Amino acid sequence: MRPFQSILCIPALLCCTFFCLGQSKEIDSLQELLNSASDTVKVNLIRKKGILLRAFDKDKAIHFLSESVEEAKEIGYLEGEIKGLYSLGLTHGMTGSYAESLDYLNKCLVLATKHGDHERINFIYNSMGIVYKRIGNYPKSQNYYLKRIKLIDSLNLDQDISSPYLNLGVLYSLMGNHEKATESYEMALNVFKGNESERAWLKNVVLSNLAEIDFENKDYEAALDKFLKTSAYYEKQNTNIELCAQYSNIGNCYTQLKKWSLANDYYQKALNLAEQLSIKQEIATAQYRLADLMFRQKKFNEALDYSTKSLLTLDSLSSYLLKRDGHEMAYKIHEAIGRPNEAIYHLKQTMAYGDSLLNETKIKEIQNLQIQHDVYQKDKEIKEGELQMALLNTKVSQNSKRLVYTTIIAALSLLSASLLYFLFLGKKKSNEALLDKNKLISHQNEVIESMNVELEKRMLRAQMNPHFIFNSLNSIKHLVNSNDKENALKYLSKFSKLLRQVLESSVNVNLVLKDEIELLKIYVELEALRFDHSFTYSFHVDETLDLYQNEIPMLLVQPYIENAIVHGLMPKEGQKNLKITFMDRNDLVECTIEDNGVGFNPRTDEGKEKKISRGMSITEKRISALKKFSDQELIKIENLNNGKETGTRVTIIIPKDQQTSDKDKASA
Repeated sequence: MRPFQSILCIPALLCCTFFCLGQSKEIDSLQELLNSASDTVKVNLIRKKGILLRAFDKDKAIHFLSESVEEAKEIGYLEGEIKGLYSLGLTHGMTGSYAESLDYLNKCLVLATKHGDHERINFIYNSMGIVYKRIGNYPKSQNYYLKRIKLIDSLNLDQDISSPYLNLGVLYSLMGNHEKATESYEMALNVFKGNESERAWLKNVVLSNLAEIDFENKDYEAALDKFLKTSAYYEKQNTNIELCAQYSNIGNCYTQLKKWSLANDYYQKALNLAEQLSIKQEIATAQYRLADLMFRQKKFNEALDYSTKSLLTLDSLSSYLLKRDGHEMAYKIHEAIGRPNEAIYHLKQTMAYGDSLLNETKIKEIQNLQIQHDVYQKDKEIKEGELQMALLNTKVSQNSKRLVYTTIIAALSLLSASLLYFLFLGKKKSNEALLDKNKLISHQNEVIESMNVELEKRMLRAQMNPHFIFNSLNSIKHLVNSNDKENALKYLSKFSKLLRQVLESSVNVNLVLKDEIELLKIYVELEALRFDHSFTYSFHVDETLDLYQNEIPMLLVQPYIENAIVHGLMPKEGQKNLKITFMDRNDLVECTIEDNGVGFNPRTDEGKEKKISRGMSITEKRISALKKFSDQELIKIENLNNGKETGTRVTIIIPKDQQTSDKDKASA
């Protein structure tokens, strides 16, 4: 979260209780006025009551706002109907019902456009930009912010145009376009028309956001210069909440610049302010950063002290991310000072919170996809309604024409041929309209099908990671039970690195070949360590294969490598070899896993087919999902038992075209 966003949230929480008490009294006084009100006054009072109820009861708020819209329709009060629809849109947006929010905002936009209410249209564009940003549809969000700027410019409305430019800057930062974000922030300052006090506030908000961009670009000197300026401003304004965030940011800059003493000073300032304000999350964050700072300087006792304090503070919070990072820091400290038992405990906690964070991320991702689907359905319903209205108008027009034609034919038989010709043209237009509608529906069905396919792939991917982590933890358990402490710690260290890579890549269904091969190498290295390097392995990658352009489903190959090691090589006596090859086959990527293990006997293995492991079952489903991109057999298992030679070869065919298709569908 950016500094100016976070500082807006904390004051709101501090004064929420007083605000709600004030609103409760105002609602009671409104009810007394409603008992004697009528017409437009009654509509406005009902709407105001609904707005005040947002903080208490969403359902009641929506009930009163809907009532104000119906009352306005009955008396023909168009302005009241527009304001009621807008308030309904805002209420749904504030409570996360984004599909309903866009539905009401679109209805409000239609009426406001007919009424020529440009000021309300401006507000609607801003609200729609915010809603689309929250559901992750950045292009549409950008479009509505730009529409708002164009509207204010073209009609010379008496409104501050710096606000949409500031929103655009935040949006471009989220999209990773720092150049455009910087341009938008500068435009916000250039067009601002408020007083000097408001300009100073806006200038420091923009400066703080620009400092964030510098920090992301690793220009720490530039970021530090800006943060120091904003902190000086907040010190003069005596706004401790904002100042706490700025001190923390300054400490981060000094840490990256390896100016330990200055970093410590500002982290201590941030901690002191957070304790004064009783903001537990900021307290835990400051303690964590001080622990990290001491660890970087190899002051392990002080680092351990801050780390322990941070974990105690985090006990009362629910942030998986902060708890995962806190335990990871504790793990590194205990490992550095030679406390393996404590290190293993904190590593397990790190992995546990990491799994929780991963699941939480997956749930939010699926919820976000569902929200986008709901918004799409609402847009589809609106378009279908418009098409039906157009079709109805066409039919009404045709009926009118038929009546006129019939009258003319009865009166003037000489004009019958001309009337029939015009009737034919009308039917042709109707058929073309119906054909266009069918094409539109077919296209929408294809889009929905592609979204369903994407959801299915992500669910299978989400199932695959827990299975992979479970198998790795079994390996750690094996080493610990074997009392092999040295290899156990080595395994834990490598597994931590592997787990981090898996978690960092978990938002993607596919990985580029380069990253996938790196993951597989780490996995095989871990298995070799687990089995005391009792087998040798090698990776061979075709030089013509583009490792950065081509993608494959993440961890698709891993279960077959696991089978080759555990069921092929480990039961064998003597030399054990594993060979993994990636080859370029025109439109396909061919992966071969070959071992010289015990192989398999089709007769003796028939009974085992009924007991397919969960990991292989999931992998088979993932491979089945790829069959729609190729008519070839995608998996082939060969027994290499021939005289003295033994072993198994598994060949996996992965279509290249499916990556392109997925991206195209996503962009559509």
